[in-house]
Amino acid sequence: MPPIINGLIFGLIFLFALGPAFFALIQTSIQQGLKKAIFLAVGISISDVFYVVIVLLGMTKALETDDFKFWMGIFGAGMLSVYGFYSWFKTPKIHTENTVMDESSNAKQFAKGLFLNGLNPFIIVSWATWVSAIAINFEYQFNEQIQFFGGMLITIFTMDVGKAFVAHRLKHLVTVKFVRGMNRTVAVILILFSLQIIYFLLTNYA
Repeated sequence: MPPIINGLIFGLIFLFALGPAFFALIQTSIQQGLKKAIFLAVGISISDVFYVVIVLLGMTKALETDDFKFWMGIFGAGMLSVYGFYSWFKTPKIHTENTVMDESSNAKQFAKGLFLNGLNPFIIVSWATWVSAIAINFEYQFNEQIQFFGGMLITIFTMDVGKAFVAHRLKHLVTVKFVRGMNRTVAVILILFSLQIIYFLLTNYA
């Protein structure tokens, strides 16, 4: 089977990935619309592409020093916590199709996706593990690895857009009370995730 087809299939493993980026994606789609959620998904995808390229080019050693991972993790945990507290205290809003959605620009949503995913230290570890596993099990050459991970990234991005689309289509069922609950659920998840990162850093790099 061609590497790109294998990659497209393997990408389905991430269908039920429930990291902080996933919850931010659903939250954005419901509250600010599908277009902004897609820009968020693009930001998430670009950060994945960056790390895959870094790993494939063998440049992970520069990113794997203890000091770099520690401070990247601290900054990432801080960003997650800030966004978590913002979500907790955010005033619930429900936009209709006729409402102008001006809470944030498309560029800000792109940047949010880039940083939410890119500053998560587990992402680089995850992609490094995937690259190693695929290289060993499939014995792909470099160009075949590019095809495989290109397929994976296409599937992951497509699924992210699909999740945003489903959330957007169901938003007519959403009430202010639901939005408040969702915001606070996202807040708790992000803060817990940031605490997990800090715990990981302190036990491994402090």
